[in-house]
Amino acid sequence: MRSARLALAALALATVAALGAAPAVADGVTNPKHFFWGQSGSTVDALSNDVIYHGGSAGPGAIGVEIKPAVYLIYWGPDWVQGFSVPDVNGKTYSSKTLQSYLNSFFSNVGGSPWAGVQTQYCRNVLAGTTSCAGVHGAEFVTNPKHQLKGVWTDPTPVPDDIVTLGLAQNLVDDPIAMEAMRASAHFGYDPDATYIVMTPPRTIGTGQPVYCGYHTQTTSIDGLGNPYRLQYSFIPYLNMDWVIGSCGANSVNATSNSFGNGVFDGYSIVVGHEYSEAVTDPDNFFSVQDGWNDATTSENADKCAWYHLQNIPLAGHQYAVQPTWSNEAFDAGKDGCAVSR
Repeated sequence: MRSARLALAALALATVAALGAAPAVADGVTNPKHFFWGQSGSTVDALSNDVIYHGGSAGPGAIGVEIKPAVYLIYWGPDWVQGFSVPDVNGKTYSSKTLQSYLNSFFSNVGGSPWAGVQTQYCRNVLAGTTSCAGVHGAEFVTNPKHQLKGVWTDPTPVPDDIVTLGLAQNLVDDPIAMEAMRASAHFGYDPDATYIVMTPPRTIGTGQPVYCGYHTQTTSIDGLGNPYRLQYSFIPYLNMDWVIGSCGANSVNATSNSFGNGVFDGYSIVVGHEYSEAVTDPDNFFSVQDGWNDATTSENADKCAWYHLQNIPLAGHQYAVQPTWSNEAFDAGKDGCAVSR
């Protein structure tokens, strides 16, 4: 396990170098991705300060926060149609259909939950530098409606091979993941308060994969694709890669997998939940400017609690592995700032 972690660290450094060295294309740089790295074991530096509102004004179409969060799940590639097997850390295999059912159920029931309620303390229409929206006249709060899952699409379109060079290591105009998110918004209809979550099937598809577990970002109307609007999207690569299984959370809460998918799919609810919550509270990304809620080092609400106090939460009769997300309210009251309920 130690050698695997050392290999992961080396790959992570290589990925960072690739990202830092990516060439700027004159009028073709899209928005940098906000990566969620594999388990590193410490969030201590992030646990001593509030997240701050940054004004919600980063370019045309900025929204600051998602007021009425919504989610669309996109399972991209023919593998999802045909089905594939997913191993857990003990070598037991599960079907991709069980994975889809697990994730669909998570997002069908996360709305209205105490876990999603943590993000309702955050708002827009307040001054940059705000750390608490309580009592601020005109503040528009994130809400926590039920039934936030608005659509599921299994897109049989093949995932292009050039996703390796164009989707992750470089932020080029023809980023295929951004294009898939745009296709999804055309398929479902555009929702400015939604996050379109794109998941790909088993294969190594990017530099260092799967050292990082996912990202969220935003398209813009100036990214060279002719997009008429900005939308939030998240990319979740296949998280149960056999050569590095566990780095993105598989069986990290439930050591033994059950028939519902607890254990083997712990990483999916942790990672997708992480990206969802960050997209809700810090959606805008305009040429590296994040104008929602993040701290002085740009760590977002889920970054600050990444891989910290992982646990199950109950939703509609099932358990789901999640991480806490940051609560200014709890921290300012002298409690642990990483909260799983409000």
